Amino acid sequence: MDHWLAIARLLLRGCGYTLCVSGIGILCGSILGLLIGTVTSLYFPSKLTKLLANSYVTVIRGTPLFIQILIIYFGLPEVLPIEPTPLVAGIIALSMNSAAYLAENIRGGINSLSIGQWESAMVLGYKKYQIFVYIIYPQVFKNILPSLTNEFVSLIKESSILMVVGVPELTKVTKDIVSRELNPMEMYLICAGLYFLMTTSFSCISRLSEKRRSYDN
Repeated sequence: MDHWLAIARLLLRGCGYTLCVSGIGILCGSILGLLIGTVTSLYFPSKLTKLLANSYVTVIRGTPLFIQILIIYFGLPEVLPIEPTPLVAGIIALSMNSAAYLAENIRGGINSLSIGQWESAMVLGYKKYQIFVYIIYPQVFKNILPSLTNEFVSLIKESSILMVVGVPELTKVTKDIVSRELNPMEMYLICAGLYFLMTTSFSCISRLSEKRRSYDN
């Protein structure tokens, strides 16, 4: 009994790390994605900035997350006087990857809004940043909330790749247990069940939230 309680504590701690890196990843990814989505929208005039932002999105979406993690963890100390811990490197990689996907949703959400709202706000004396903060962004985030939830669910699953640099998330913890207990089938089935529980829970919460908003409207 004590043996299984010890394993359960390790697995729960792994789940905690998984949710932590995924939560921070989606938060930082949303902020960076908001910036990229804004500068690539119809309301931002700088062509050079759009080119750089679109290039970032293309590169990140066109390369595996696994390779991105390795580049950040092993390559960052080569060009900067810093040596990120596995946890920090993992969060940076998840955030940058998430931002590239969220940026497209945010850009589409901004471009889908009527130009009349922008023109009316300008007539009323709003500055550009005020239009984005008080008029554009609230509508965009309301519309892309399902996409944010889906991205968070994806990050929960993708965070398993962080085991390659030693982040003690759920998959890494399970692998360490298997190396000691020599019962891979049982442990990996439990691991899969925990991932399923986490992802379906957040998916259900998202669907319930959407239904509630549709009823309110």
